[in-house]
Amino acid sequence: MDSKIKRKNTFSAISINRITAERFRTYSKTVCQSHSETIDTMIDFFEKTRVSPKDEVAISFFKFQKQLMGRFDFLEELLRSIEREHLIPTKKMLESLFNGTVLQEKKQPLLIEKKKMERTVRTEAQVDAKFYKAYIATSEKYRRYLSEILGKVTRVQPTFGKAYFRLDIDGEALEKIRQELNGFEHK
Repeated sequence: MDSKIKRKNTFSAISINRITAERFRTYSKTVCQSHSETIDTMIDFFEKTRVSPKDEVAISFFKFQKQLMGRFDFLEELLRSIEREHLIPTKKMLESLFNGTVLQEKKQPLLIEKKKMERTVRTEAQVDAKFYKAYIATSEKYRRYLSEILGKVTRVQPTFGKAYFRLDIDGEALEKIRQELNGFEHK
């Protein structure tokens, strides 16, 4: 209390640039009633927070803000994955229970007659030998083309954005591959 009384009674003159003095007067009106109280408030703030006006507070603040935004992005993705993997399936299960759709589904017979099963096995097991050999030859040729194409694929990691794959062939080679693949479909 005594220090405030002494401050009100004694004043000191400080030389300040005219433009700076105008800025301070404008700012002082928004903070406190008098210029002395404004300066006292500012000094108290800097002493309590141990911040110097010459410190790079803004830079560290922006770094903190960027880090915080990254954490928020992580939390958002975490919540979405929880919703996708746990909440939505649980909701669908509960809806099906309350709506009675589980009871309305047709139940498949648990036992299959032996006669039907034997017939299907015999018909599926019989394959024409010519067709099988042609299929193997075609698939081998197709595998070679595919490995040739995959040999020309490179992964590109740009500075910004997602990584992508690039196919390093000219237009004529691409057209040749297309024609050969169309030939595979017709055989």
